[in-house]
Amino acid sequence: MRKLISAPVLIVAAALALAACGENPKPAPARHSMAVQVITLQYRSVPGFVEAPGSVQARNRIALAAQVNGFVRSVTVKAGDPVSAGQTLVTLDARDAQSQKDLAQASVEEAKAAMEEARKGARVAADMRGAANANADLANATFQRFQKLFDSKSISPQELDEAKARRDSADADLSAKETMASAAQDRLKQVQAKIEQATAQSQRADVLVGYTVIKAPAAGRIAERQVDPGTAIFPGSPLMVVETVANLQVLAEMPTAQTAILRIGLEVDVRMPDSGPAVKGRITEIVPMSNPVTHTTQFKVDLPPGATAPTGSYARVRIPAATRNLLLVPLKSVRETGQLTGVFTVDSDSKARFRLVKIAPFDADNAELLSGVEPGEKVVSQVSDELADGITLEARS
Repeated sequence: MRKLISAPVLIVAAALALAACGENPKPAPARHSMAVQVITLQYRSVPGFVEAPGSVQARNRIALAAQVNGFVRSVTVKAGDPVSAGQTLVTLDARDAQSQKDLAQASVEEAKAAMEEARKGARVAADMRGAANANADLANATFQRFQKLFDSKSISPQELDEAKARRDSADADLSAKETMASAAQDRLKQVQAKIEQATAQSQRADVLVGYTVIKAPAAGRIAERQVDPGTAIFPGSPLMVVETVANLQVLAEMPTAQTAILRIGLEVDVRMPDSGPAVKGRITEIVPMSNPVTHTTQFKVDLPPGATAPTGSYARVRIPAATRNLLLVPLKSVRETGQLTGVFTVDSDSKARFRLVKIAPFDADNAELLSGVEPGEKVVSQVSDELADGITLEARS
């Protein structure tokens, strides 16, 4: 009699048979290592530098101010507008200056009329002096002849006295005419001086009228507009500020104790935020006085033609100094996770170890390692998302 085999027993037997035949899948093996490029950290001798903060400014900043009393009649530009040399910017009330000009011009015309009259008087006085001189010569010659006749007893004493009287009268008349001619010449000089004075007043009035039209002294841009139509102004009242934009410079400052490295003409690197790579500039001025509060010294750096940046924007000036030894690492080797910055080193067991470090920017490709690693240690040259602490590495130099 056959015995029946239960279903559970058959299921277990089938499973055992499948296992024996190798048909049950095995789990995939875990990854044990990762191939990476590594670098050995070594000190590098690089040119040293000192960095100084500064701000971009126009090389020429021209403040325009009123020279006369009055009020603003019109303003043709606003802040930020480009202007050309000689362009009219502000017009002031010109009535007072114009009245002074008209008065000065009237004085000039009056003086010129007086000059014409004085010249006529001088000519008349000169003619009269000439006639008196001729008359005096004739009277003197007549007296000399009468004297000879009297000496030869050819004429009476009365006739000689009459000739002498005519001579004296002619001499007196000549003296009077000479005085008159001299006075006419003095009058000419006085009128000439009056003309010069009136002309000077007219020129001064022209200058005052010129002060009522404010023009751009150079091509550039309006940096500040400080008045509006109707604004009352006085001599010295600020009107506008014009900045030339063709050439820019950086006004920087650094600790006075470090200024020994500064010199006129020194080429420096200037980096401005959001303006691309650093540009080359040259130191053109060093202020010889130190700020007694901050103990810093200011200096100016001319930027190359074509350099553009908003005036007032922040800039950093890097001044060459003595060479120094730095521990540099490629930026691709650095991983930043939140507030943590680190690199992966390779330990003696060829395992990756994440090491926290402190770095400082150096250039576009490298950073300076300030702490966290030592020279001679191996660092993964380029981190990836697969790289993790503790993974075994196949290091390749």
